[in-house]
Amino acid sequence: MTQQQRVAVVTGGGRGIGAAISRRLAADGFAVAVNYSSSAADAQDVVDKIVAGGGRAAAICADVSDAEQAEQLIAVTTAELGAPTVLVNNAGMNIAGSARKQSPSDWDRVIGVNLSGAFYCTHAVLPTMYEKSWGRVVFVNSPSGGRRPSPGMSAYAAAKAGLVGMTRSLAVEVARRGITVNTVMPGFVETDIIASGGENAVENLAAHWPRIPAESIASTVSFLVSEDGRHVSGEEVGVWLGGPV
Repeated sequence: MTQQQRVAVVTGGGRGIGAAISRRLAADGFAVAVNYSSSAADAQDVVDKIVAGGGRAAAICADVSDAEQAEQLIAVTTAELGAPTVLVNNAGMNIAGSARKQSPSDWDRVIGVNLSGAFYCTHAVLPTMYEKSWGRVVFVNSPSGGRRPSPGMSAYAAAKAGLVGMTRSLAVEVARRGITVNTVMPGFVETDIIASGGENAVENLAAHWPRIPAESIASTVSFLVSEDGRHVSGEEVGVWLGGPV
């Protein structure tokens, strides 16, 4: 199977880091399913640019926090582009608030999108990866998941820390199947999630962290899903300048 024949799914692929990853994987020769849950116009814009550049892509709506919709995302991708063997679990969101005030429904929503959604999509795509004896799973994480915790981010931090545990366990589980599993941990990339961290969140981060372009995260993902990255698995790959240690 050549890289040009492979299909990638990027959850939350229409905006921010996800859009940069979608464009980079298309440039690398992958057909790309650009998943979105609400930003249809953004996802379609990414697809249109990929197609205009000679690539193959489709915008596919699914709320990954719903297990049935995650299964349908993989099914529709298979029907429109082919069976995916690359999955980038990038979809994420945050509802900031102190643990004392955060409602259980807000907790469930943040965990559902960031952690459960990543599991549901991975669960849905693994049968194809097993069949092909080749696959790449990448989780887009955050330093909030244990490296640099912040107040008012308990649900988000718990979800992201859970991705690290899933990365390590799943990597061992699939090691002999030709499948790699890794986490990419971006530094300060200005996204809607960072803006959701509260008043002056962007300014406070900018005062201490150098900004990282989304394309740098996409380049790291590109390496991890390539043949050059075939011996890297179970790792947390940090992409930052002067970031956490």
